[in-house]
Amino acid sequence: MQELEKILEEIKVSSVYAVVADGYGAMCVSIGTIECIIRKHMNDGNDINVAAKDDGWIPVERELPKDDKYFLLSFSNSSLPMVGRYDRDEEGGGAFYLGDCDEQDTCIANDLYVNAWQPLPEPYRPERRKDES
Repeated sequence: MQELEKILEEIKVSSVYAVVADGYGAMCVSIGTIECIIRKHMNDGNDINVAAKDDGWIPVERELPKDDKYFLLSFSNSSLPMVGRYDRDEEGGGAFYLGDCDEQDTCIANDLYVNAWQPLPEPYRPERRKDES
C-alpha cells in the first residue's frame, strides 16, 4: 500500500491547475505522465502487486516437488500448464504424471517435458472472501 501512496503523491506533485470553460478549476495530469510514473514504480520491483520474476515457478533443475501432492506443472513444449504430481521410485529417481492417473504413462511418455512446477493455490472458501459491498 505504501507504494501506491508514493505513486499518488507523485501524481499530485506532477499535476497542474487548469481553468475550464465555466470558470471552474481542476488539477490535471496527462495520461502519459501518469503512465510514466506507474511504469517507473513497476520497474522498481518494490510494488507488491507486481508479480515476481518467476511468478512462483520452481525450475526442476533447482528442486523437485515432494511426493503425494498435486502441483501445477509447466512444460517446455506446451504453453498450457496442467495439474500433476511427482512420484519417486525406489532407486531415487522419479517421474511426473498428469492428474491422478496412477497407471498412466509419464509426462515424458506423452511428449510433455516438465521444466518447472509450483504449489496449487488453496481451494476457494466463501467464508474467507471479503465483503465487497
